[in-house]
Amino acid sequence: MAEVPHLVQMQKEFANQNFTVVGLMKGPPEKASRFALEHNINYPILASNRDFAAYKILFLPVTYLVAPNGEIVADNLDDAADILRQRQNP
Repeated sequence: MAEVPHLVQMQKEFANQNFTVVGLMKGPPEKASRFALEHNINYPILASNRDFAAYKILFLPVTYLVAPNGEIVADNLDDAADILRQRQNP
């Protein structure tokens, strides 16, 4: 929950760089919609009752920066923002 404002800011800052924040939430889509409205979230949230462990996601929230080719570039919020800023100003 504490990372939501940072993710909202990253979505604003980097949206024009082929970047989109995507949230994952366990539960029905209605729960994700309510959460997004309550917290002014500007990025999509995917909701599912599936077990995320099949995707090697053992706990939520978790942050990954995934390149367009599917490569995981960063696995924490601070690294993700730094990497995106470096790509913005090579």
